[in-house]
Amino acid sequence: MRLPTVLIGRYVPANSIVHKIDPRAKLLGMILLITSILIVPSLVFYIVPGAVVLLLILLSKTGFRIYLAGLKSLWFLIIFAVVVQFLSPQDGRKIIWFITDKAILSAVYILLRLLLIILLAENFSATTPPLMTARAIESLFSLLGARKLGHEIGMVMTIAMRFVPILALEADRILKAQISRGANFERGRFIDRLKALIVIIVPLLASALRKAEELATAMEARLYTGEPPRVKYRDIEWKAADTLYVLFTLCVLLFVLFSQNLFNGVL
Repeated sequence: MRLPTVLIGRYVPANSIVHKIDPRAKLLGMILLITSILIVPSLVFYIVPGAVVLLLILLSKTGFRIYLAGLKSLWFLIIFAVVVQFLSPQDGRKIIWFITDKAILSAVYILLRLLLIILLAENFSATTPPLMTARAIESLFSLLGARKLGHEIGMVMTIAMRFVPILALEADRILKAQISRGANFERGRFIDRLKALIVIIVPLLASALRKAEELATAMEARLYTGEPPRVKYRDIEWKAADTLYVLFTLCVLLFVLFSQNLFNGVL
């Protein structure tokens, strides 16, 4: 048994156009693209957000292998969502047993949505340092007059994202330690294998609580409060290219939003 690689929460440094985009622009663009993915009216129009996500992956120069590894780590969630859509009772023409054509179409919709959203989140995580993500959230909330709330949300999200790969490596270490002691996670019934995972979950939970306590102690020792004024080590500057990127993602959203009316009677 081998634990899969987790990409979400892991920054992959590279000299690419996507890495140089302002984190605030990338965050706004990701929100607009996710919205466009969720409101696609027809399967045909998934080509547009899908092509944009593929373009971002190519321009990020991080390689496809790490994205495939990230999808592999979430295969259970994807398959579970697809199976639920298959088995959900829906009206339509029956294809086999009680599975209808609408259920199959719904399963394809949820599959494409999950794949594109996961790939988009992985691209944002791989091209944006966690601290820059917190800065982006804080800056956007400050425009709404809620700078302190934005800083707290950004800090919580940053810590959570940083802990994802750390806990994945810790789980892999615990797994190898239990296998070296004679634990077997491959044989037996499915229920027995689930019960065997307790020897991984309990130490992992204890390790997570210990790391959280150490982090809280370190922040208190440095008198961290989150209250302004706070000094920034490096300022982020909004450029013209960032505006163009946000406008581009906005155009994708508007195209998807009005695509049904634009191409009504054509497709």
